[in-house]
Amino acid sequence: MVLGLEDIPGGTPLFSFFIWLALSGLFYLVCFLAVLNVLDDVTRNSLLKIPAMLGAAIPSAGLMAMFQYKPFMLGILILVANFYRARDKIQNTPEKWGDIKLNPALFYCASYAYIFLLVALALYFPTLNFSE
Repeated sequence: MVLGLEDIPGGTPLFSFFIWLALSGLFYLVCFLAVLNVLDDVTRNSLLKIPAMLGAAIPSAGLMAMFQYKPFMLGILILVANFYRARDKIQNTPEKWGDIKLNPALFYCASYAYIFLLVALALYFPTLNFSE
């Protein structure tokens, strides 16, 4: 006799929770920490930061839609974490950037625009019907 997840009391919901938890961690690391920090390093204080971050939201949201991930809780977590990430970056300019004066409005606007577009697109993409 082989036991499946449905034979274990609470097995399927528990397994689904662990998958959701793993995807949340993956998307937090990739779609938030990696993307925003790399784009900050590349664009620094340039006005190209806003279109670069808006453009990066599209493939990130596509990745979430591909895994059928709904970023409700992750969106809230990222919104709070981004405030502290941007504040730390503005107050403690990385040494590799030299002695440039960072524009706080640019950093906050670009990163929050990325987050809002990411969440909106991740919720919108699954509603599109590409099978027709």
